Amino acid sequence: MLEQKVLTVDLGTSTVRAGLAVLKSGEIKQLTVKQTPSRGINSGTIVNATSAKETLTSAINKVKLESPATVPNEAYVVVPGSYTLGFQVESKITLPTLKTITYNDVNAVKNKAKDELLRRLGSPVKTKYEILHIIPQEFKVDNVDGIQNPIGHSGRELTIRAFVILAAKNYMKTVEDLFKEAGLRLKGGVLQVLASYYSIKGEDSYFNNNLLIHIGAGNTEVLYFREDKPVLLKHVPFGGEDIIKFIIQKLKVSRQEAERLYREYGYAYAFAVNQEETIDINYGKKVRKAPKVLIAALIHLKLKELFKDIISDLNEKDPSFIENLNRVYLTGGLTNLKEITTLTEKVFKAPAEVAKPKGTDDPTLAPIVGVVNYVRSLNNSERIEDVKEDLIKEPGGSGSIFQIIRRFILDLI
Repeated sequence: MLEQKVLTVDLGTSTVRAGLAVLKSGEIKQLTVKQTPSRGINSGTIVNATSAKETLTSAINKVKLESPATVPNEAYVVVPGSYTLGFQVESKITLPTLKTITYNDVNAVKNKAKDELLRRLGSPVKTKYEILHIIPQEFKVDNVDGIQNPIGHSGRELTIRAFVILAAKNYMKTVEDLFKEAGLRLKGGVLQVLASYYSIKGEDSYFNNNLLIHIGAGNTEVLYFREDKPVLLKHVPFGGEDIIKFIIQKLKVSRQEAERLYREYGYAYAFAVNQEETIDINYGKKVRKAPKVLIAALIHLKLKELFKDIISDLNEKDPSFIENLNRVYLTGGLTNLKEITTLTEKVFKAPAEVAKPKGTDDPTLAPIVGVVNYVRSLNNSERIEDVKEDLIKEPGGSGSIFQIIRRFILDLI
């Protein structure tokens, strides 16, 4: 089987990453990820196009130097939650006769759900947002509900319950222009926290009443899962940068010193730190002693505020989210903090774990690995979830021969 290449770009607040995966027989045979300090990008927002282009180009060039495989001229982007909205929808179509459900029928009900949602949300949302993901939660054929894949069932009515994620058109257009400046074509986008989910989900895993929290440098994103499907998306404008700023504000130190204190003495759970130990804090030419636990206490305070905010929002949506919570999964840069699972378990009163993508010990790579796994799933002929394109159709319905050949060639470049 011929190789497939997947290039992914993660435009982070502190770091821009580019990852090239080489797939063979549907499996990742090689993954090259390179990064460069982020410039011109803040909390997912491109604030300086020239600097962002230089940063992106630098990361891509590092991949070209490191990877033995040729880098393709198109890439997927990790989409930050700050530019997305999530909604649960339900829609139904009536079939002309009693018939066996096909992929075309699923496409029809999926597209009807999309159109009805945009119509319900009104012109302001429809003008500013576009569909990023439509994730079926379950189907109903006539009076039989709870169906995960309706293909092959027979009936007169087909109902879909789905979770729809919208992305801001201006963000996607800005990224498209940035990629073009860097010599790339934007092939698609994947929500950051959804990509993290795909990076840790195994074939035998089942997410039910589970919470996934991705904490990056500039943003925190949350997905709640029931019966292996996302039912709630939340974005919090908080990340590692906010903790650094908090340390600067409270201790009146330089940014360089705040970063050093965070890096060397950062604990998420302050009670795990020996309260008798002291550390040196640099104030220019002066050095002062302070309890080591002070740094952990500042971090503990901010993270606890974040977790309490998440709990409050979940309780407002549905108290059973927290009441039935089975496990909390953590991904992103802040998961490297010592004792972060301890604090998470104390606050959420549920088991917690730092979820590391298969094949790596680095939880910050979750979005990169997740996009690759997401794209791998597109090769599954029975897949009933998609990014923006229609589902894989029966022979004769998958587009013109020129489109097929073009996609085939681009995957080989």
